[in-house]
Amino acid sequence: MLIADDERVVRDALADLIEASAGLTVAAVTASADEAIAAAAMVRPDVALVDVRMPGGGPTATRGILEKCPTARVLALSASGSRETVLEMLQAGAAGYLVKGILPAEVIAGIRNVAAGQTPISAEVAGGVIHRLRAQLVSEDQEHRRRGTLLEQLTRAFEGDGLQMAYQPIFDLESHRVVGVEALARFSLEPRRPPNEWFAAAVDLGLSIRLEIEAVKRALARRDQLPPGVFMAVNLSPEALMSTELVAAIPEGFAHQLVIELTEHTPVVDYDALSHSFASLRAAGAGLAIDDAGAGFASLRHILELAPQFIKLDLSLTQKIEHDRAALALAVALTSFAGAIDAKIIAEGVETEGQLAAMRSLGIQLGQGYHLGRPGSMEQVVSLAGAVGSA
Repeated sequence: MLIADDERVVRDALADLIEASAGLTVAAVTASADEAIAAAAMVRPDVALVDVRMPGGGPTATRGILEKCPTARVLALSASGSRETVLEMLQAGAAGYLVKGILPAEVIAGIRNVAAGQTPISAEVAGGVIHRLRAQLVSEDQEHRRRGTLLEQLTRAFEGDGLQMAYQPIFDLESHRVVGVEALARFSLEPRRPPNEWFAAAVDLGLSIRLEIEAVKRALARRDQLPPGVFMAVNLSPEALMSTELVAAIPEGFAHQLVIELTEHTPVVDYDALSHSFASLRAAGAGLAIDDAGAGFASLRHILELAPQFIKLDLSLTQKIEHDRAALALAVALTSFAGAIDAKIIAEGVETEGQLAAMRSLGIQLGQGYHLGRPGSMEQVVSLAGAVGSA
């Protein structure tokens, strides 16, 4: 056995008690966490009796002892019976917890029990530990149920009618001609949640790429209805853009009408790898759009690193541009920069005639928003494009 306690009187009493008990031998006596860890590496005890409040801390001593001697069983001994202290020691790896002041026979019984693989805990603290563990189990059960429900719901989206696509038209702001559509995921799952929350749930379950690719497949299922010369934009994270499933989801010969929107809300870990993954689609004619430009630093780096064909002006800029000089200055700068790299600005969130006029005055060519056209079915977009074309 190894004894670790900073009180000499306690150490001596424990050593005498253990040596007087048949089959038990004291191999080392220490007064701090560091000493206990060093001694454990040398004597490799079967059981270590560890004081919680000694210098260096009982939890530190426990973790160190078990690292040096994984077969050891640590029995905590402390004057403190607080639930937090007990749980801290158990989380560190202690196999049992005894409160100082119990009878000597109970100490020896605790040592023998822990050596036999049991988990002795003093009655003074057992109730608190059980209460905490019960609460933890309830919480884990609720989390398990929550994840199971989300999995069932997303499985319905993958396999049934829980996921539909809406299409928002993108206009040439001068001719008011429809030049593209953005495919937007819509969920008819219960409880009702906005799309970003369902995609966040998919991330939580490790299903984000599968959900993004499924949305792309459903969007492209309506590609034959697109008017000639009109592109379709789909939203993808960097991970989905780099996935092998993406290329397989794009029908042969359609890449020249496809634009992939990369949002700034998902970090890019490796721009070179991302560019390499997109190279074959780019060579086939696919375009790249950087979403949410002006909303933060990440979108600006996306633009610099990835050479997009489109830069989407974040709606926060679009909707402030009439009355906010800073928003106007940033929009002017982004427009000038886009022209220098042969990219086109798409103004998002155009909701008023004043915003539309402001975009035109800046020379912004393309835009989308409720003032121009709301998301709808592909049939509605095609009808709108036909009406504009015949006007």
